[in-house]
Amino acid sequence: MSKKLQEITFTVLLVLSLSFAAAAEYHVVINIPAFKLWLYQNGIPIKSYPISIGTELNPSVVGETRIINKVANPTYYPPNAAARGLTPIPPGPDNPVGTRWLGLGFAGYGIHGTNNENSIGSAASSGCIRMYNADVEELSEMVEVGTVVKIMYQTVIMEEDPLLGTKIVTIFPDVYKQGSSLAQLQAELERLGWEGVHWPALLGLLQEADGQPQLLPLELPVSLNGNELDLVAVKAGEQCYLPVPAPHLVPADFQDEVVQWGEQHFLPLQAYLDLTGLRHEQMADGLRLIGPYAYLGRSYLGKALVYQGQIYVAGTGHACQLVPQQMTALTFWGDVYFPAEHFLTDQALTDLRLEWEKED
Repeated sequence: MSKKLQEITFTVLLVLSLSFAAAAEYHVVINIPAFKLWLYQNGIPIKSYPISIGTELNPSVVGETRIINKVANPTYYPPNAAARGLTPIPPGPDNPVGTRWLGLGFAGYGIHGTNNENSIGSAASSGCIRMYNADVEELSEMVEVGTVVKIMYQTVIMEEDPLLGTKIVTIFPDVYKQGSSLAQLQAELERLGWEGVHWPALLGLLQEADGQPQLLPLELPVSLNGNELDLVAVKAGEQCYLPVPAPHLVPADFQDEVVQWGEQHFLPLQAYLDLTGLRHEQMADGLRLIGPYAYLGRSYLGKALVYQGQIYVAGTGHACQLVPQQMTALTFWGDVYFPAEHFLTDQALTDLRLEWEKED
C-alpha cells in the first residue's frame, strides 16, 4: 500500500471514529419512587445511581428539563438568606450541596452532592436530587449543559426477560401518596398485552410495594388424570399454589403453609402433593395432576388418594358388610374415597399397590 493511500485510509478511519464519538448522546432519567437516577447513552442505560428525593411536603418536580449549568465545588446560598440572617456556605465538608451542582431548568432545582450521605435512599431534600459526592462527580464528567433530564413518578415497572421470557413486575412505594399505582398496573398490562394474571396475588404485591423485582403471578389451568378441573393454580415467584376451599379444612401440619389472596386460600404445590399423594407435571399450558390407582395383585380396585399417609380408594363395592360400619370418607372432585384398611384384611393391605399410570 502506498504511503499516500495509507494516509487517506488513516484519515477516513479517524473521521469515522470522531463521527461515532460525536454521535454519543447522553440523557438522564430519574424515577422518584425508585430513588434512582439512570444515565443513558444513545438510548441504552449505562449507569444507575441511588438518590435522595424531596419530602412529601417539598416534593421533587416531575417533568422533562435540561441541565442548564454545572458548578464544581459550589457555594451554597440558603433560600431567603438575608431575611433569615444566614450567610452563604463555602465549598467544604459542611456544604449541603456537596462537591457538584448540576442546575436544572426548573428554577431553584438541581442534581447535587450532599454533606449527609445517610439521606441517600430517602425522601429528605427540599425537592432537589441528592447523590453521593463520588457519584455526582462521575456523572458531572459525562453530561454536558443541555443534557435532557426526565423526572418521572412511576411506581410500577414491568418487563420481560429477553432470555427466559419470564414476566417481571417491580412495584415501588407510593412515596407521595398519589394513589396511581393500581392505574399504572392496569395501563402497563394493557400496553404489554399480558393476560392470565392472577389479580388477587398481584394486588398483594401492590400492597407490599417493596421495590423488588417479582415474577408476575399467573393463573394456570389444572387437570387431574387428564380431566380439566374447575379451578386454577397460581404461579407466583418460583412457587406454584393450589386453592383449598377453606383454611379450617387443611390439617394442622399444613396450616403454616396456607397463604391467602383475596377471599381464597392456597397451599404450595409440594404441600398439596404431600397431603394428597398426587404427582404432577408442569406443562407449558397448565398444571397436570396425576392421581394413583389402587391394585390388589392384578385386580383393579379404583382411583386412590394417599391422604396424610393413609390410603383411600374410591367406590363402595369392595367388600360385603352384614353389619353397618362407621368410617371416615373423603370426597374429592365428585368421587367418594374410603379407607383401604376398612375393607381389606391386614394380609391384603400388604399386597395393595398403587400405580400412577392406569394399567390396561
